[in-house]
Amino acid sequence: MKKVIVVAGVTASGKTSLGVKLAKKYNGEIINADSVSIYRDLNIGSAKATLEEQDGVPHHLLDVLDIEEDYSVADFQKDARMLIDEITKRGKIPIIVGGTGLYINAVIYDYHFSETQLEEIDSNLSNEELKSELDILDPESSSKIHINNRKRLIRAVQVAKTFGKTKSEVNKSNKNKDFYNSKVFFLEGDRNKLYDRINLRVEGMFEEGLIEEVRNLYDKDNRFFEYKSINSIGYQEFKEYFLGNNSLLETKELIKRNTRRLAKRQITWFKHQTRSKRIDIFDKLDLETTQVEIESFLKE
Repeated sequence: MKKVIVVAGVTASGKTSLGVKLAKKYNGEIINADSVSIYRDLNIGSAKATLEEQDGVPHHLLDVLDIEEDYSVADFQKDARMLIDEITKRGKIPIIVGGTGLYINAVIYDYHFSETQLEEIDSNLSNEELKSELDILDPESSSKIHINNRKRLIRAVQVAKTFGKTKSEVNKSNKNKDFYNSKVFFLEGDRNKLYDRINLRVEGMFEEGLIEEVRNLYDKDNRFFEYKSINSIGYQEFKEYFLGNNSLLETKELIKRNTRRLAKRQITWFKHQTRSKRIDIFDKLDLETTQVEIESFLKE
């Protein structure tokens, strides 16, 4: 079974820097697992690793799509696994670096994405009607989905009707088997210090020209905010600014707030994985603290 190192973690936790250090020390190549950095031109708002930060280490799945292109978890799984094969054949270590947990899990675990066409749902059904139907078809999922989250309600009803079993049962059949021999590190750190770093990072983004980056993209294509790729923190907040509803200062504070909330969700999500999967998580990492773990892993 091929070996893969994963450096995961919350935004602004230092995973990019650690991933590069590990790649240089252990002859590795990095596969980006950030769902925004995949897109060209989304540079500052995504905190994409610059050429200087990459420090000569090969980085894959950066700048590979235009912003109007859709890209799914299944697409990432296919591309990342192909790269893992290529990197391994070159005698190097694949190192996945990023904070998009679903991307990471889809690669290192034996996820199967069904190509079955999901059953159509009557678009005229209200959220209340969808919720009632889901209460019967899949009460476990229904208890976790808010009645105002129409997209998730529709998806859960479709899955239950298409496969004849609950979304939870479908997910469980996908998530219990390793696809690679993987070593996963998760960076969290002190919560207050993390929030301070997030705030400083956002300030830095504006100093680097984030507003100019967004304005140039919007001027090129006034459908900019309609694309799925732009439904991400650091970009989506500018929509109200361009509509004249928020000031630049309000936009900046929204990005800070939403990034802090994202970090909290990432921490919750990854910690949940430790209860259901064989995944090693550390509160704080640097090269010295990971060296023993990695060298033991590589010798297995």
